[in-house]
Amino acid sequence: MIQTPVIVTFANQKGGVGKTTLCVTFANYLVTKGKRVLVIDCDTQQSVAKCRKADIRKYGEEHIPYDVLAYGADDRQAMTALMERLRNEPGMDVVLMDSPGSLKADGLIPMFVNSDIIIVPFHYDLVTVSSTASFLMFTDRLRKAAAGQMKARFFIVPNLNDGRVGKRSELAIWESARETFSNYGRVTGKIPKRADMERFSTMAALDMQAGIVASVFEEIYADIFGNNENQNEQ
Repeated sequence: MIQTPVIVTFANQKGGVGKTTLCVTFANYLVTKGKRVLVIDCDTQQSVAKCRKADIRKYGEEHIPYDVLAYGADDRQAMTALMERLRNEPGMDVVLMDSPGSLKADGLIPMFVNSDIIIVPFHYDLVTVSSTASFLMFTDRLRKAAAGQMKARFFIVPNLNDGRVGKRSELAIWESARETFSNYGRVTGKIPKRADMERFSTMAALDMQAGIVASVFEEIYADIFGNNENQNEQ
């Protein structure tokens, strides 16, 4: 049996929604589950790769839980080749990809088409909801254009949620947005806005983070592995 890794991409054209933080915290979560993880940092800011370098300077290289690779997303052909290599990455259970916060990079199409799961963080404000809706419509058009090649399952994650914010009219808009987004994928539970989620480490889960993200990550984890954790073997 050859085990092929599950490719999980974190994506949204709107910046500031916590895409990179959730990518790293999900990597840390998977390590606690005993999974072999590879993180590919394709974001233009390369925040994950920079954090890993800082973590190595601080903690050393003796107990690195997973590799972090920086990779540009501007070359469509190079990204297509990368996705093919990742399908055959030996010894990996999950590959996590942090995508650019823009739809301008030419490599996004093969990245999205070849992903198994696309996680779309957003938060409830008028600009972000509108931008996220545009992103989901883009991926829906891409799925149709890919003519059956794009099989990614979508998890749309309300992140940085502040229950104290929102007038009655705005709350009605948020509920309508949630219903609309559910047409494109599974809308998960909310991840609350907490100071503990404003930083991340590529070496270990930070105190309190696990409890903040647990319910949402468990939902995604169950979809990937289900009750039979060998279901991805072929």
